[in-house]
Amino acid sequence: MDGLKVLYVIDYFRDPNAGTEGQLFELIKGLPDRYVQPHLLVFEESPWLKENCFPCEYSVLGSRSLKSFKTWLALNAKARQFRSGGYSVCHVFFNDPSVICPPVFRMHGIKTLISRRDMGYWYTPFLKNVLRVTGRFSSGAIVNSEAVKRITVNSERLPENLVEVIYNGYHLSDSADEILSLSSTDALVSLKANGRLLMGLVANIRPIKRIGDAIEALKLLRQSTPDLDLVIIGAGDPAELNALAARAGIDGRVHFLGARGDVRACLRYLDIGVLCSESEGFSNAIIEYMQAGLPVVCSDVGGNGEAVIHGDSGYLFPAGDIEAFADCIQKLANNAGERERIGSNAAAESSRRFGMSAMIDAHVKHYRRVLGVAGHDAHCRTKGGG
Repeated sequence: MDGLKVLYVIDYFRDPNAGTEGQLFELIKGLPDRYVQPHLLVFEESPWLKENCFPCEYSVLGSRSLKSFKTWLALNAKARQFRSGGYSVCHVFFNDPSVICPPVFRMHGIKTLISRRDMGYWYTPFLKNVLRVTGRFSSGAIVNSEAVKRITVNSERLPENLVEVIYNGYHLSDSADEILSLSSTDALVSLKANGRLLMGLVANIRPIKRIGDAIEALKLLRQSTPDLDLVIIGAGDPAELNALAARAGIDGRVHFLGARGDVRACLRYLDIGVLCSESEGFSNAIIEYMQAGLPVVCSDVGGNGEAVIHGDSGYLFPAGDIEAFADCIQKLANNAGERERIGSNAAAESSRRFGMSAMIDAHVKHYRRVLGVAGHDAHCRTKGGG
């Protein structure tokens, strides 16, 4: 085996179903052996890593707090070890590693790339100032949308030419096991059998996702679209949202499926995909909707407008504008032909722009570019295709 040795760093790997962790997992799994030899460094062990097979070898730093001198000493020792092992570039995910890794790895001659995958809702004045200092030791950033690039450049003062946009990658074909995992007794099957029109929202229940807006929009449409139901797929306590639906008199039309390992299979039973977040870097859910051939209605925030072409592959509305949200839904709910047209366009667009192999290949090319290594021909040779 030959190729570049790339170190990936994340403070904690929860599981491959989470957004950032999922993209990291698929990136490492799909890297062509001929060009890249990956290794994962986590600051803290996780139950998932202990119990499952990660696509490459991994090491555990054993300390997570940036306030602890032990963490800095341990990372310095790891950096020396990895440099002596031939690792020349490090790709860092999440906030704490992106603070500590650039200066530490720079001392040992390892170039560091940081990742930014959201609109910076976690920034504080103090953290921005820290990142502006430690970022000087990095070799740039990889972001997943032009919107995230703008936020990163403005907030962390990174040179624009050092911030590379690589859109998230997605598998373009369904897994047979995933499709079969959807039981014939599932609630979605019963709803479709009863003639319900289903709009689905895939997101964990968090304030930033504004899921209540979808319930309020359905309330506005309860008379004009009496066959329309809302299906919410994601982890979190639905008690407050259930109460909101009950007060709106539509609790029987809002269904919570909880966290699911078969989201792609669930999407096959939906008619419209919606997302009403107040902030998104680049939404995995939106691309999953598009791949499933669903027309999309989403808030015009972050990278959403880069994924969805208004009136062609979906509809965009101003975040928090529930009447505009409801109007967009109604255009699709009352017109099967429009749903089919926009859904077909969405599927074609996702296939063209957001395949897994394109994402992986772009990373390999960028690593080589940062290191000044000649180009490669890995295109369409990533493991597993996509």
